[in-house]
Amino acid sequence: MISQCLVMARRARGIVPAMTALLLLSGCWTRTAEGGNAAWARETAYYYPTSRIDASNVAQLGVAWEFSDFVVRGRTHRGVEATPVVVDGVMYTSGPWSVVYALDARTGKLLWQYDPQVDGQFARRTCCDVVNRGVAVADGIVYVATLDGYLAAVDAKSGKELWKVDTITDRSRSYAITGAPRVAGNTVVIGNGGGEMGVRGYASGFDRKTGKLAWRFFIVPGDPAKGPDEHPEVTEARKTWDPKSRWDLGGGGTAWDSIVYDPDTNIVYIGTGNGMPHPLWSRSPAGGDNLYLSSIVALDADTGRKKWHYQTTPQDSWDYTATQNMILADIKIGDRVRKVIMQAPKNGFFYVLDRVTGELLSAEKFTIVTWADRVDLKTGRPVITAQSDYSKETKLVWPSEAGGHNWPPMAYNEQTGLVYIPVLEAPMTFQMSDEPYRPYSPIQGSIAAFPAFSGFGEGDRPAAFAGQPKPKFEQVLKAWDPVKQKLVWSSKVMPFWSGGAMTTSGGLVMQGSADGYLTIYDARTGKVLHRIDVGTGIMAAPMSYEIDGEQYVAVAAGFGGALNVAYTPGAVALKRENAERLIVFKLGGSQVKLPPLRTATPFVPAPAQYRGTDAQALRGAKLYEANCGRCHGGPDTLGGYPNLWKMPAEVHAAFLQIVREGMFADAGMASFADVLSEQDTRDIHAFLARPIPKQAPSEPKKMH
Repeated sequence: MISQCLVMARRARGIVPAMTALLLLSGCWTRTAEGGNAAWARETAYYYPTSRIDASNVAQLGVAWEFSDFVVRGRTHRGVEATPVVVDGVMYTSGPWSVVYALDARTGKLLWQYDPQVDGQFARRTCCDVVNRGVAVADGIVYVATLDGYLAAVDAKSGKELWKVDTITDRSRSYAITGAPRVAGNTVVIGNGGGEMGVRGYASGFDRKTGKLAWRFFIVPGDPAKGPDEHPEVTEARKTWDPKSRWDLGGGGTAWDSIVYDPDTNIVYIGTGNGMPHPLWSRSPAGGDNLYLSSIVALDADTGRKKWHYQTTPQDSWDYTATQNMILADIKIGDRVRKVIMQAPKNGFFYVLDRVTGELLSAEKFTIVTWADRVDLKTGRPVITAQSDYSKETKLVWPSEAGGHNWPPMAYNEQTGLVYIPVLEAPMTFQMSDEPYRPYSPIQGSIAAFPAFSGFGEGDRPAAFAGQPKPKFEQVLKAWDPVKQKLVWSSKVMPFWSGGAMTTSGGLVMQGSADGYLTIYDARTGKVLHRIDVGTGIMAAPMSYEIDGEQYVAVAAGFGGALNVAYTPGAVALKRENAERLIVFKLGGSQVKLPPLRTATPFVPAPAQYRGTDAQALRGAKLYEANCGRCHGGPDTLGGYPNLWKMPAEVHAAFLQIVREGMFADAGMASFADVLSEQDTRDIHAFLARPIPKQAPSEPKKMH
């Protein structure tokens, strides 16, 4: 039989994003006669159905234990994006480089550690750091997908690897995995990333006991010159692409995050990504919807065959992925209860669909949206505006490529009936760009920039800003009524790119933020009940579990991911060491110990022998921007990667070996010998060894 805790959770099966598994309470787990399926842990979403911690006592939360022994290679701090899973008193979580940790959920004691020994060269093949968004647990097996494209099954008791399979179809391309796998009936399902790196997206289902490939669903068509379509859905999709599309760039459409499963219907839902390159006008010149980009695709979990699909952003040219977390719930709409799937993807609309048939029930804006006026409920299609078309001139478009909502998960509370969405509020300027293909490098086909970093004052804004909402660069938590499709409350502004949300039957909503605080709100009113300063930026969603009558709250802290290149204004990582850690709270716990304050790294002039000529430095600047800037930023950048304008003498001496020979490949600094000659490398070195320029590339172009 299923325990009472799971019965409560099943009524509102808010699904975790492909990120991690959430709120499974070990103290409330009951095995069935057949051995049980702890995959339920992944389907109880960011809603915790027990209320020992509530508004009356939440201010008494203190630290129960911390875990900070994440394996981090080299001296580069990384983002921590996983939400743990707790099963039978053991907490399973993952950290940078896809390392899995099993911890005693009462004390934090490390029980075992599984390091898949990810190839450090793959850091170069990712858009957004070597993060991992979590594990799946089922029937005594822990599943993890690795950055370098493998899916591994690990014994939950010992940490011993049971099997490991290669999920990548073409290792000459920049496939990588940062998302969490999903147990779906007899299969475990995983996608991949690389939508800006020249890949073709797909999702794969593997037998969860043996690791044998059960099915593979290709999300976009392949180059027709390389063979026939793999399955009927590809043939269907091909009709929506220009026959002269940029097949050489893969098409994109990667399933890099949310994958969810409904055991009632045996349907697995795949959220798909943006096209490659971004602009439709470059990718598919004759137009077309370009299925199944930016879509929710419902597949039979056993066969991988399509049940239905819904495309949130046909003809996507703005990186509006539909990979954000999806929530399954049974909700009364009108005069009957509907089995729904809800999503707030990047494009700024909140969608409610029938999860059995795919029927669109409603879609409304949850943030500022200018690329479309509305979604036509009769056709299910957005009514696209002229403001969205940047094919001939620069346009300011809302939301930005970061989206109105990105991977930090939203949460649904069955008691309040509200969804709590971490909302990013910022536009971007978009313009076309003709970029040549470079191996293992982002190729977007467009240049997108946050106006907040473009140096525009009130008096000198470009024509693209005329008549548009005033640009901002903010984040808020919004409580959204999915039935009435309207805002109920909004939090105060917090630093850009804060964490995911978790809600409880005790009437609470919890969210961490980039400023290092875990904030607890009243779920109905949005009133701030308590704030805990942990001193480390939080991107992951919290979770809660119960053991022996004690309720705990756990949250991973560690800023990074897409923002590892440059910490955003207000981020605590600008003033304190960005120490990766997992913090677990309980009522009556101890005071949080804050990480030390940062100490400034002094600028030391480079030895004269590396400064080269003016011509070398000028050429090196262009090469740096094309190959190095997306990680190392500019001279004034403070992020998780080393500032190359502040290299010590021994690094200057080894510069050639680092860049061309991969001396630090294990730490993620791969060899660039395939694209940079020895002279190229010396010219980049000359650029870095010169006096600090007034301007240099420092802004991340991509935010997954």
